[in-house]
Amino acid sequence: AIADDSGLGSVGVEMAEDLLAEVLPKTVAPLPEKTSVLLEGVGLSKYNHILEREEFLPCDLLLCTDSDLKEIGLPVGPRVKLRNWIKSQLSQGPASAASVTGAT
Repeated sequence: AIADDSGLGSVGVEMAEDLLAEVLPKTVAPLPEKTSVLLEGVGLSKYNHILEREEFLPCDLLLCTDSDLKEIGLPVGPRVKLRNWIKSQLSQGPASAASVTGAT
């Protein structure tokens, strides 16, 4: 379950869990536990400080739009690269939510 430190209460947490349940099972490979590992894998490790500052987790990136990435300060090139990575993750087919989130 997602921790409720958002101030949205249980309704906000349930909505986030529902959204993740819809998106995450569509990925193929498990995501790395750390955003730094993911960014290194796509050649964008120099932008890790931005995602850490914004408290991103690897699974959060699957929910990002170009506007989201622009808002946090990523330049156009890295945004395009990340959006392509996101599209590839979401289009590769089904996988269990447990394998993606690391749940057992």
